[in-house]
Amino acid sequence: MGADRRTSGLRCLIRKAFPGANPLRRRTDLFEPIALLFVVLVVALTAVQACVVAQQELDRRLAVVQHEQATKHQVVASVVDELPGKTARQRPVVVKWGEPPEERSAVVQLPSAVPATGPLQVWVDDRQRVTTPPLTRAEATQAAGVAGASVVLGSALVTTLLLLGARAWVQHRRLLAWEVEWARVEPQWRDHAS
Repeated sequence: MGADRRTSGLRCLIRKAFPGANPLRRRTDLFEPIALLFVVLVVALTAVQACVVAQQELDRRLAVVQHEQATKHQVVASVVDELPGKTARQRPVVVKWGEPPEERSAVVQLPSAVPATGPLQVWVDDRQRVTTPPLTRAEATQAAGVAGASVVLGSALVTTLLLLGARAWVQHRRLLAWEVEWARVEPQWRDHAS
């Protein structure tokens, strides 16, 4: 009994999606199968495009990771002085590293919770300028995932808006056709009912 219900439900779904040669079918009834085909194509193309975009972003970011890890390194610096301009999260401090005559100094932002004494790890580039830490492989992978997800979400949003707009237009056309048919049939019903 349950198998019959599933089979009849499947038949109903197929008949609804593909109306066939039903004599009561209107031109607007072809919208559902065409929209279904459109959505399936968009999903397939979006999946491929998301993979391509994510891979390109990953390749680009991994090249940056390789370059930054080759040109940036950490040095042990010591805090020389605290400068005015403290905020709730950070405070500027002067740090120095290296031995004379190669001794360098710079102003860095130190988190307020970190004490301004003792050694401090600072990232510098190949010219000994203070810089940000190098990009990691995990950050590169995360950026690629975000790029791929953005393609999927953007496509889903555009497809949904197009589908809703087309469905509203088809429904409007369907109601107009019914109104025209009713205007033609209603006088016959009125005469028949009296």
